[in-house]
Amino acid sequence: MTDNNLPVLNAEVAIEKGLTTADAAKRPIKVIQFGEGNFLRAFVDWTIQQLNNNDLFGGNVAIVQPIGFGRAKEIAAQDNLYTVVLEGLKNGEQVQSRELIDSIGKSLSAVDDWEEYLALADEPEAKIIISNTTEAGIALDETDTAETVPPKSYPAKLIHLLKRRYDNGLPGFLIIPCELIADNGDTLKKYLLELADKFGYGEGFKTWLENDNKFFNTLVDRIVPGYPKDRAEELWNELGYVDNNMVKAEPFLLWVISGDAEAIDEALPAKKLGIDLVTPESVKPYRERKVFLLNCPHTTLASVARLAGVATVGEAMNDPDVRPFIEKEMHEEIIPVLSLPEDELNKFAEAVLERYANPFVKHALDAIGLNSAAKYVTRCLPVLLNNVKAGNGLPKRLVLALSGLIYTYGGLAEGKVNISDDPAVVAKFEAAAKNDNYAETILADASVWGQDLTEVEGLAEAVQANLDAIKAEGMRPLIKALA
Repeated sequence: MTDNNLPVLNAEVAIEKGLTTADAAKRPIKVIQFGEGNFLRAFVDWTIQQLNNNDLFGGNVAIVQPIGFGRAKEIAAQDNLYTVVLEGLKNGEQVQSRELIDSIGKSLSAVDDWEEYLALADEPEAKIIISNTTEAGIALDETDTAETVPPKSYPAKLIHLLKRRYDNGLPGFLIIPCELIADNGDTLKKYLLELADKFGYGEGFKTWLENDNKFFNTLVDRIVPGYPKDRAEELWNELGYVDNNMVKAEPFLLWVISGDAEAIDEALPAKKLGIDLVTPESVKPYRERKVFLLNCPHTTLASVARLAGVATVGEAMNDPDVRPFIEKEMHEEIIPVLSLPEDELNKFAEAVLERYANPFVKHALDAIGLNSAAKYVTRCLPVLLNNVKAGNGLPKRLVLALSGLIYTYGGLAEGKVNISDDPAVVAKFEAAAKNDNYAETILADASVWGQDLTEVEGLAEAVQANLDAIKAEGMRPLIKALA
């Protein structure tokens, strides 16, 4: 019990409130999931819950905490139950829902519960492996050996499980990594084959790994703010129990899985429920769509809107100058150089704007501004260059975003905008700002941009003109002129 006399969520409380049944925990383990963080619990496990609710799956998830610290014990302490709180806009309507997730069969640590972890390989109905071990998780550690228990890297932990599965003569898995790196499935497979050689597991195991297991490249998209700390007491009172593991997310969900579409649709029949799980031949167009239509405008907002006195994404969507500026960047500068059908891109852009305007999420532009230089290079610069290659000229809004970034990082904003980046990166901008032609000096630094941007015709002149205008009259008149 707590000070407010509400019970802590567990199976007894959930059954008493009619939110679950004793049979839910008895479903067989069908998914082994590496990662117990907010995202997977509000994305993958929420999806499994919808399938179970509609008698389309009939299985539970075994959550594996892949590193030494995490939430496995806290989740297990609530009998593997927690609540997903969905709040946001969908098709113009406000969505507010709370749903108990009862599709977790067990939670354990691969570090502290090694033998119990390995025993998951013996689960006869387990057929899917999911992971989200962060972008750094799909990597090898040179200190890992076949005798290292537990090994440090995620691929090494996984290959121990797969080897036991092989030794038991059981079928392989559908392996679906959700880490946000390109070609995540192909990369994980490559590392596993390298480890098989290093650990001396033999050709028979390697053949089984390649032929009995299917690896998928994926893209996942759902904004998950996580535990709603600022409203926890309010939500507990609404729910009638204390839930220390509840997760807040937006209604939007997109899961792109490329590989054997038939196998995915059979194993995860989410399309039958209208859940946006798509199975294209390639993830690449969807990755470009997300990076360039969702993430690039975010970076633009951090570079431009903060200099106009806007603090959050929500404020930007209500600003009479900033919102039309971003809409025109999307429709006039980004969509024309992407490869998916225009109507599909327009629909996605509208969904992005709706997500940006979510009244339940206060997304600070200072947070989005973290490592802005690197983000501009990956999220926005390819679009700028593709406009030039396509003969469209310099995209003025993307150039202004670049200019705002350069203005801020050079120290010209005089402390009005927070800079969160590697000090060595910021130092390059500050040093270049001491030159008479700041724009040309910094744009020529290939260590910042990956290439000499002064080779892009007219770019240095356009950026310098913007820097002079921002200094003279501020950013807002420039935004307004392009809105």
